[in-house]
Amino acid sequence: METSATMKVEDSMTKTAAGVSSSDTAAINWDSELQLVSSLAKLQELERRIHELRQLVPSNDVDSLDAQMNLLFDKPVGRSLDSADEASGTLDESTRTKMELVDGFISAWQNSDMKNVWTHVESEIKDSDSHVLQPTGMWERDYDVLLDDLLRAEKTKEHQHSLEKEAAERSQAQASAESWKSILEQFEKRNTRGVKASVISQVTPKLLMALLKTGMIFSIQGVQLPDAEGSTEWMVSISTVSKRAPSKIEESIMQHVNSRPRKWDLAFVMDMISSYSDLKQTVCTKCNQLTDNVAQLPILRRVQAIPPAKPEEEGFVFDALHASCA
Repeated sequence: METSATMKVEDSMTKTAAGVSSSDTAAINWDSELQLVSSLAKLQELERRIHELRQLVPSNDVDSLDAQMNLLFDKPVGRSLDSADEASGTLDESTRTKMELVDGFISAWQNSDMKNVWTHVESEIKDSDSHVLQPTGMWERDYDVLLDDLLRAEKTKEHQHSLEKEAAERSQAQASAESWKSILEQFEKRNTRGVKASVISQVTPKLLMALLKTGMIFSIQGVQLPDAEGSTEWMVSISTVSKRAPSKIEESIMQHVNSRPRKWDLAFVMDMISSYSDLKQTVCTKCNQLTDNVAQLPILRRVQAIPPAKPEEEGFVFDALHASCA
């Protein structure tokens, strides 16, 4: 077991080193502190796992193995066959568990991220005339802890940038009292299949959006915020024919749409409502099923992270999700 595992790991390391091309790391910014700390954390974790692998067959396990092999082959008088079978099963299970640890380590060693790290390490060693990069032979920092700190700082920075960007977009959207009309015109130019939008009030901005395939109609009304002069948010309600009571699914959609981000963005809410035009044919992005285990449709919508290249022409794109898959 120990010899087989060692040969397997060493063979993996050799193949990895031989198969890495320097062009694979060309796009990586090795001057980035986050990249360097992330790579060091991966190396540190690999070393920890190497120490675990060294303990796969300690001496007490070898003694136990000898005892189990005696059960298999010596079969002393009075020992039942069931005991030998049980010993064999225990040995097989122990071997499988340990080989899974070896295979997991090899997979981690060979993944694309680590290949890039190995290439960079070899390059650094070559540039330093083959000097050992860490002469003490010991880790001086817990790089997984340092990485967590950097990731939190990066997330805070990205969130702040997102808030500033949204504030600028909101300010631009509110710059003209007539801007909502141009947004409606852009939406109509896209000629979204199965969706009809119309203005029912221009004094207090109010629109209707009809989803022809589903028979649902939503009203979108601009509401002036009392604490922000000239600022408008768009609230959605259900509009029914012949005073029909809204269905549960209509109410669920309305509540979800009104809980959206970017409530000031008319284009965003129009595209979000449009994403329900094929409600009964749209499968969940996560489970790829139309209904979940309680026969519910995927009524949640999550805007895709990558914005369209031409938002005016293409609009926002949303993924559908079941509540149980969110």
